[in-house]
Amino acid sequence: MESLIFLVLALIAVLGAIGVITLRSPVNSVLCLLLSMVSLAGLFILLDAPFMAAVQVIVYAGAIIILFLFVV
Repeated sequence: MESLIFLVLALIAVLGAIGVITLRSPVNSVLCLLLSMVSLAGLFILLDAPFMAAVQVIVYAGAIIILFLFVV
């Protein structure tokens, strides 16, 4: 069961990263980056690292994406 969840989260992370690179609109690119970061947080939860998952969501998915949108 864990390997299936891992494969799904890894696929979402890779597709989100490809979306960041290929999409032309900065807003859509940031949404793909958010999807990728949230799936990485899910992978951290699978590794029994809930603090790293929380930091991933709060710092990277929250602050960095907001700063990126303000710059663009």
